[in-house]
Amino acid sequence: MPPGYSLHLTVSAIHSFYTFLTTLPSDITPDSILSPSSGPWPSLTPQYLSPLHKSPTVLTLLTHLPYINENTPGCIQTAYQTQAIDFTGSTVRWSLSRAREREAGIEGLLEPPLTTSKGERVILPEWVVCLSTGGREGSWLLLDTHAGTMTDYIQQERPERDEPGEDSPDFWRAYHTLPITEFFEEWKEKYRRLEWVVVPQNVDDGVMIRHDSSTNVSAMSS
Repeated sequence: MPPGYSLHLTVSAIHSFYTFLTTLPSDITPDSILSPSSGPWPSLTPQYLSPLHKSPTVLTLLTHLPYINENTPGCIQTAYQTQAIDFTGSTVRWSLSRAREREAGIEGLLEPPLTTSKGERVILPEWVVCLSTGGREGSWLLLDTHAGTMTDYIQQERPERDEPGEDSPDFWRAYHTLPITEFFEEWKEKYRRLEWVVVPQNVDDGVMIRHDSSTNVSAMSS
């Protein structure tokens, strides 16, 4: 097992965060959380996931993770403009099927569109997996099983650090990065401090960001 990474702690941290979301006035309910009943997900075999071109450690992780059911009615955003990827769902199945037909890599919603300042396309390493989609303004959560960290890559935001530079294929690592458990505890705190506010039954903007003290947070009960 890579140093700094724990399958058990990673699954526990993500399950804890998803369970926390069910306590908020959102459309994510306990029934929205999908967990393998015993052992790994039987449908997420190495052959099925092979178009991802990920390491055995990543594949094992994906077979043990809980997921938020993509067919949950309403809005299932986990953060601003951010939706967790349901690897058991039809969206992933379509993306994997397309990759097999084209005999090419994954495109679309399973990895962020990463390009260096030189215009070179970046493919995530095999030990890094994307767990959410964020479009241009939301969070693409990039889990590194070598380092045991989560990186919050947001296209429209500037990175926190200068290194790695924008011309490096690892430029995404300069964005906000923390150990996995610490990362999700930080996200919980954003909700508790009302920095992030859930807007029930709002499909487009299910989570809003409070930018300053004058922001009206009464939307939680609207």
